[in-house]
Amino acid sequence: MSLMRWVILSLAVLLNCAWANQAVQVTQLDNGYLVSAPQLNLQRKIRAYGDDIIRIQSITTEQVFFADDHYLMVEQHNWPAELSFKQTDQQLIFATANIQVSLDPLTLQAQFQQINNIDNSAVFLQEITPLTQANQSISTQFKFDKNEKFTGLGHGFYARNSGLNLAGQIIERNYGSEPIEQAPLIVPFYLSSKNYAMFVNSMQQNRFNFGANQTYSIELNGYRSESQMDIFVIVGDDLKAVLNQYVKLTGKPRLPAKSMFGLQLSDKGHDHNSPTPSDQNWWQQQITQHRKAGLPLDHVVNDNRWRAAGGKRCESKLAWDKDRYPNPSEYKDWLEQNGLTLTLDFNRCIAQYSEGWQKSFNLPFIEEIEFRNSAPDLTNGDFRQWFWQIFFTQALDPKLNYPGDALWIDEFDEQGAAPLTTKLANGHLSAEMRNYWFFLIAQALVKDGWDSANLNKRPFVWVRGMTAGAQRYATLWSGDIYPNYYDMQHSIRGMQLAGLSAFPYWGHDAGGFYDWQNNKGPDDVLYQQWALAMGAFSPIWKPHGMGESRWPLDRNQQVLAPFKHYAKLRYQLMPYLYSAAHQAHHTGVPIARAMLLEYPEYAQAWQYDLQYMWGDNLLVVPNSQPADKMGMSTVNFWLPPGLWYDINTDSSAAKTIEGDKVLQRKLLPAQMPIFAKAGSIVPKRPYALSTQFIDKSQLILDVYTGEDGQFVLYEDDDKTPAYRLENQYATSFILYQESLQRLTIHPSLGVYLNMPEQRQISVNFVGINQPPIEQIKLTVNGKAVPLKIEENGVSFVADVNEKAVLRW
Repeated sequence: MSLMRWVILSLAVLLNCAWANQAVQVTQLDNGYLVSAPQLNLQRKIRAYGDDIIRIQSITTEQVFFADDHYLMVEQHNWPAELSFKQTDQQLIFATANIQVSLDPLTLQAQFQQINNIDNSAVFLQEITPLTQANQSISTQFKFDKNEKFTGLGHGFYARNSGLNLAGQIIERNYGSEPIEQAPLIVPFYLSSKNYAMFVNSMQQNRFNFGANQTYSIELNGYRSESQMDIFVIVGDDLKAVLNQYVKLTGKPRLPAKSMFGLQLSDKGHDHNSPTPSDQNWWQQQITQHRKAGLPLDHVVNDNRWRAAGGKRCESKLAWDKDRYPNPSEYKDWLEQNGLTLTLDFNRCIAQYSEGWQKSFNLPFIEEIEFRNSAPDLTNGDFRQWFWQIFFTQALDPKLNYPGDALWIDEFDEQGAAPLTTKLANGHLSAEMRNYWFFLIAQALVKDGWDSANLNKRPFVWVRGMTAGAQRYATLWSGDIYPNYYDMQHSIRGMQLAGLSAFPYWGHDAGGFYDWQNNKGPDDVLYQQWALAMGAFSPIWKPHGMGESRWPLDRNQQVLAPFKHYAKLRYQLMPYLYSAAHQAHHTGVPIARAMLLEYPEYAQAWQYDLQYMWGDNLLVVPNSQPADKMGMSTVNFWLPPGLWYDINTDSSAAKTIEGDKVLQRKLLPAQMPIFAKAGSIVPKRPYALSTQFIDKSQLILDVYTGEDGQFVLYEDDDKTPAYRLENQYATSFILYQESLQRLTIHPSLGVYLNMPEQRQISVNFVGINQPPIEQIKLTVNGKAVPLKIEENGVSFVADVNEKAVLRW
């Protein structure tokens, strides 16, 4: 900005009041205000991002504010917003339509209010110290409120978290220093029970104190020249609205192809040491047997053995092995004919053996890093370009007709031995950049790679570790977790925390990866509880790990019946699940959502965190407890207020339960309580062996009577990015009105490739207020149409652009 432009924009006047000798200066900028207080050695820049977000950057007087593109976690900074300023004798007041921040002119301490709460002086956040420096750290401290609860902040290594309510805890979310510290979700964003959230726009080593020693603070550790306090305060009417604003700020989660929501199975455990090592023939035989048994499958996860030069974890290279896969093109065609897509893995340790690798890609000072000759500096643009290109040329180029629909990026969370003082290729220190590495991987493979290659299929990139903002490109899984109840319970919490941190398509090795101490995978009991039941109600269903095979036909025969039960249930519920996945993309509200997101005003919602809502209407209680001598587990859970239906049996026989109570159940390994709220509309489709075989011209609606309800059904072409790039998707609004005795299915809005023109709709009314079937009348676009009476409801055929109304 030129000096003349600065002068024109500047207010540059010492404020004339009782504290004028403090020489606080307020300067209007193009996009906000600068408040300077030399006597405090403090500068604060205040900007608005829409009506619900205010950003405050704080530095010392000798520092220069980072440019907006210093980090790319915030997707874009050009937000339409009006930020007003006024001064009083006591405050400097900056406000949007919905949020106000007031600075004390003597200290520059800030306090925050929502505009609709100003009349009763409801300050929801108040600073004690705006910026404190100590050794190599900077910190900000806020007034502590013993009643305030916190959640979010990504998750720790292996998704292990003691609870969703972080109040009273000191939490760090950083890249590990040891190889054993896997899969951190580094998201310096948290939500408060006061309906606000804070995002710290920094990748420095962080430390959050949510009430230990009655202290509420944020601390960044690094080197002062590279440390700046940059916070976004976000408000909303509820926590869902706050989460939605965060997603607008850092980017919408990238929606996977529908096949990624089907069952995923791998060849882990069938490596070169196995009596049944995998190759192309093994896959085809395994899949054929699986399908002949009537079991569904959508996605095959190819571990090391697809790779050339031996197919071992750290002794192979990124290329198809021509012995085990003599014709990858034919293999791809076979997979597509069978409704299957495929993941290809990359272990960091094979980088040095892969075509085009250069030693210059490595980090400096690699001596202490495991697999040190394959230890890339992720800030090195040449490495990132190579990384995408080798995947493209060896696995994804359409001209090659090779299989490849998803990328599995492993072991990039194990480079923490690089000294914090290491200067990286982009000129910054490892102390600042290591938390950012996962973002750079995701950006390289998707934004700079997949998107630019115009593959016309959606990317699914999962990395063992992730960073805030990278949800717009990729997702993560939770690492090599143990097959035990400890890690199962932590996975339930980690899944919810990932959803609260804008990673709704989070995955894990359902059933646990491996027990190294006892050299085993999950036993048949845990396999049923976790790999099957809870796995089927995870965003990504991927039983995977070493030891015993996770394929159901390879297990004890007693697991087949529960496997078929949960597989059938998940695939029938696919329109419900896929609509929730779309909702997560558009709004950030996750598929598996913490009770506190739906019922934040209830203390039990913050306490009972081994259960969760599955989409808008279903409540799921995984059986995560060990069995007694009789083979039964005892599970305690909280049922929120209202009328609920226990749908563990056929929906037509669902029993009603009044909520607002804690219940206890004795469960067999295959049992998992599932409840539907009164007023729920749950769309389903007939069972199919692949999501690609599901008939979209048929729709089943289970309507749970007792309360009003609604549902928005999302549909698209299931595969291409047209839903995102061209808004090619359709929504159907479905409304149930209890008092009017009416169900309305509104016309579909929007279009997509191969959208059916008509659909047969079956409606099942469930509950104490279900209508007499013979008295139901149907009108389509206002004209009476005959109905077909079925066992639990009615069915009819209508065009997708017609309005259908059922009355009785």
